[in-house]
Amino acid sequence: MHINPISLGGASAEAVSGMGTVAAKVGEGSFGSVIQKFVTDTNAQQAQADQAVQKLATGETDSIHETMLAMAKADLSLRVFVEVQSKVVDAYQEVMRMQM
Repeated sequence: MHINPISLGGASAEAVSGMGTVAAKVGEGSFGSVIQKFVTDTNAQQAQADQAVQKLATGETDSIHETMLAMAKADLSLRVFVEVQSKVVDAYQEVMRMQM
């Protein structure tokens, strides 16, 4: 599963620690660029998991442990991203209610 950066439709221990990196860079760039980096990182985790599954299925590797780890990282990355997206939408809706 790959994420379309435009739709924001959807992070690993690395991804969660990457959240700190993304959060630390908030002051360095626009909100859009931070979200774009987060989408790119999440998409990379998904691609790595897909590649690990492909290698296991074709017999290039026999490490089920590494494959499951890559899949867990991708799953966590996606879950964190969906939660962040939900919080952003909630915040936007709250701001829109205040303006009325």
